[in-house]
Amino acid sequence: MVDFRFDIRPLFPEAIVRVTSNLLPHTFRGDRRQCLDATSKMSEIIDRLGELSATSQGLSKPVTTAQRLRMSENQTIYLLADTEAGHNGAVTGLLKVGNKDLYLFDETGQTRKVERAPSILDFYVHESRQRAGLGKRMFETMLREENWTPLKCSVDRPSEKLLAFFGKHYGLVRTIPQSNNFVLYEGYFNEANSSNGHAHEQSPQETKNGLHITNSPNTQLFGATYLGEDVNHRRRGSQQQKQNSSNVLLQQITQISPNGRYGARHPTCTMAEIISGISKCSTKGGGAGSGESSRIK
Repeated sequence: MVDFRFDIRPLFPEAIVRVTSNLLPHTFRGDRRQCLDATSKMSEIIDRLGELSATSQGLSKPVTTAQRLRMSENQTIYLLADTEAGHNGAVTGLLKVGNKDLYLFDETGQTRKVERAPSILDFYVHESRQRAGLGKRMFETMLREENWTPLKCSVDRPSEKLLAFFGKHYGLVRTIPQSNNFVLYEGYFNEANSSNGHAHEQSPQETKNGLHITNSPNTQLFGATYLGEDVNHRRRGSQQQKQNSSNVLLQQITQISPNGRYGARHPTCTMAEIISGISKCSTKGGGAGSGESSRIK
């Protein structure tokens, strides 16, 4: 358990609270002075738990800090407290989640860009309170609040303990190999258009042999990923539709007549027309001379 010099109980009217970029528990109610006091205390709690989590995972520096949370609009931290422990209560766990845009491999090795993928970014329960069901309690609360499912969660740099947690409580064991530090499990891309994130192929580029290659960072590392001809057909139809729309817009623009002095016809005065006029005059003059010569003869 993690004790603090101040009483944490006013910050935890519930055992588990959510904290976002405002650094206030979701249950907070108070004036400006109370708000400043609460954010200061919550920052200290988050920083302390983040340091303990990094130490437990053998990381060189914390991945969870109050400053990082303040700068992130799409991350949420869940904190678990024991208000009965000690004189001021104690915080026993931390879970940080967020939505991230990721390039991922599916089961067939194709590269997919997943927008706003549900991601587990940090998970820690104090060593003195592990194996007591607190981690699952906090995780289940998160799933309910975020409307996520374990299978649809990508996990950033999971520890061996966290991998064992997923296997024990949710039966998730078989992973899909990735080029980044995220771990996801087989079945992740089933019903990819669910509310837990939207997966789609990255915009491909056509090659001379008619195949399509996904343009993503993974292509640089693992070579080209080829997509089927049905993607090619859909893309041609989309491009033709855009071209037709552009032609209609251009036609509408050219039909608009200018108004005012810009609508008046301007006299032509180009060098080409001046030269053309001189040539015509010379031709007429030359013809008359030829006639006079024939009459003299």
